[in-house]
Amino acid sequence: MTENRIPTEQELDALLDRQPPFNLEAVKVRTLSRIGEQAGQPVKRRTPLRCFLIAAVICALSVSAVTAADYVTAGRLSAALGIRKPAEEQVSEPAPAPEAETPPVHTEKPAPAPNPEPAPEPPELDAQIASTLQVSQGQAQRLRPAVQAVEQTAEDQDVRMTVLQTLGDPACLYIKLRFDFPEEVPASEYLEFDTFNVSFDGADGYSWSEKVLERTDRSIIYLLTVKLYGQEDLNGQTVTVTVENYGTPHRYTEDEIVQLAGEAGKPYTTIIDPDGTVRWDITEADLAALAPEKSAIAYSEGFTVSVKTDGSKVVTYDGEHGDQMLTAYLVPDFDAVVAGKWEQSWTLQYEDLSLYWVGDAELFDPRLTLTGLRLSPLSWSADFTATEDVPEGETLNFNLIPRDWGVQLRRRDGSLTDQPLHWGVGSGSSPVPNEAGLFVTVITVGNVFDQPIDLSDITAVIIDGQEFPVS
Repeated sequence: MTENRIPTEQELDALLDRQPPFNLEAVKVRTLSRIGEQAGQPVKRRTPLRCFLIAAVICALSVSAVTAADYVTAGRLSAALGIRKPAEEQVSEPAPAPEAETPPVHTEKPAPAPNPEPAPEPPELDAQIASTLQVSQGQAQRLRPAVQAVEQTAEDQDVRMTVLQTLGDPACLYIKLRFDFPEEVPASEYLEFDTFNVSFDGADGYSWSEKVLERTDRSIIYLLTVKLYGQEDLNGQTVTVTVENYGTPHRYTEDEIVQLAGEAGKPYTTIIDPDGTVRWDITEADLAALAPEKSAIAYSEGFTVSVKTDGSKVVTYDGEHGDQMLTAYLVPDFDAVVAGKWEQSWTLQYEDLSLYWVGDAELFDPRLTLTGLRLSPLSWSADFTATEDVPEGETLNFNLIPRDWGVQLRRRDGSLTDQPLHWGVGSGSSPVPNEAGLFVTVITVGNVFDQPIDLSDITAVIIDGQEFPVS
């Protein structure tokens, strides 16, 4: 029976004493010869005792010697002997820098679009305008979109003009003005402005008038009424109001008047200077040296009087009207207490409150066609086309339209209201050739109401028995 016994230290020491000195090279050679045996060579069997002794020797060797032998054999010693190498210390390399984190992209919802600001409320209709036009409180509220607040001023010689407010539609415009005077200039009822003028950049064929709404010791308030004739639209136009010289019309004496004679076949030109001097021998250089023209009047007798901005006058006679006489005034016809000029321009911007009808309807005459109606609280207009074979450059006679015609307005309850509308008050026309070579005359007629009407109750316009719905 085999007994497994572990030798004692003393027994091992005795064995070591009998071993030759450790020779590293010999160990290397013998170890390599053991490891690197060639294939096919006979393997020498070693006794278990010999193997045991080798193991004992290796165990007795210092760790450094084993390590050295293993280094020389490139690690094959430990591998051959089955010795497990301790884990090599890992060289701590600096950890790679962490990649910079890309901050998460926060997709924010776009801020909701702000609600559009509400359109500003149109101004209230001026109380003086409403009173003058006899507009009720309810009607005044309905007219507000057609009101424009201007509030622009012009000042000269310490007198200030303020354009306050307008009320308008395509063909009618009311303008409220106020003049403020310094203490030394009284706003007397006997004083007035020499020139009132209203002009437009893109409109022709209009008239205007002024009315005093209020007069105090220091101010005068006017209401101007403008009427446009034709197919143009006042809204969007640039309007200019010009006022000049404040004082009284001049009362002439006999020595301030001269009678100018005109003889048949003898045209001439004369200049009357502001001081009353009459110059007869006029040259082109004299005319070129004159101030700009302010106004001109042509008389049927063949005379023309051109008034300059400095008060001088140029009188001409064409010599084609036989023997004629003209009364000329040697001094200006206005005595200015304040010689100044006040001018203001602005663009008209308001809502058109008109009701419209558009179509084609034969009316009054087979050659006459009604193509459009416009009805606003302030005015009305009608567009006609008239076709006739007339020579080029000529237009149809307005006689195709009755001289005095009226309309009826149908209310929502079915009742009718008469509105006499005289076409001749305001009209305009233009000839346009059509495809057949006939000239089509476009005729626009209309007028301004004395008092604004209420459109909220109007459904149709009736002309010559025909009904035209408006909307």
